[in-house]
Amino acid sequence: MTSSKGLADVLRGLIETVPVLAWLVVVLTAVAGIGLAGYALVRVYQANTSGDGSAGNWMVAGVIGCAMTISTVLIAQLSFYFAD
Repeated sequence: MTSSKGLADVLRGLIETVPVLAWLVVVLTAVAGIGLAGYALVRVYQANTSGDGSAGNWMVAGVIGCAMTISTVLIAQLSFYFAD
């Protein structure tokens, strides 16, 4: 005998994995944002030591990256809070 899953079983399985996938997206987004903010800080240091005057641009990029990361994590946490 062969057992085949119907469409409803497949969709139930997908629905059960959505919270795990959503949490994975939040974690990966936070790690990527932290990495990009760190890269911007390294570029600020390099610009300051070389004296080429582009440190302000990298500081703005770092602030924007941090703000995007923080807002993404907060929105995700709020959505998890109201999901149950």
